[in-house]
Amino acid sequence: MTRLFAIATLALALGAGTAPAAGVEGVWLTGKKQVGVELYRCGAQLCGKIVWLEKPRWSEGTLKRDEHNPDPALRDRPWCGIEVISGLQRNGRGWEEGSFYYPKDGKSFDLELHENGDGTLKVRAYLGIKLLGKTETWTRPEGSLPGCEPDDGSGI
Repeated sequence: MTRLFAIATLALALGAGTAPAAGVEGVWLTGKKQVGVELYRCGAQLCGKIVWLEKPRWSEGTLKRDEHNPDPALRDRPWCGIEVISGLQRNGRGWEEGSFYYPKDGKSFDLELHENGDGTLKVRAYLGIKLLGKTETWTRPEGSLPGCEPDDGSGI
């Protein structure tokens, strides 16, 4: 009985009792480290939203907005705060069958992500066929990120 208790305690200490997404939840920097995305549970799935932008404004000074969104009602929202990852489902190797929304051009792509053994994420976006896609390595930020620039509605 003592041995069984010790094994159960060790399993809990190693994370066997945690939610499956615990290793990937939190803030990640995309491949070029210009965007911070927070991954979080949304029901049984994994979702993600933009929580930081290295450059939240275009070169002329206007706040980056979702101007290419296929839904005209959403075109005025700032990039920061947009849910860009949705529907990722846990499988034995990682998270798959999700989608990634790219606000720069208003397009959505299929998405999968997997934890690398070194504390990074392998994130692959593709359009229908996995061979025709792009893979990035996402990393955790070294410190906390300042968050999104407030949207004062001025556009400048």
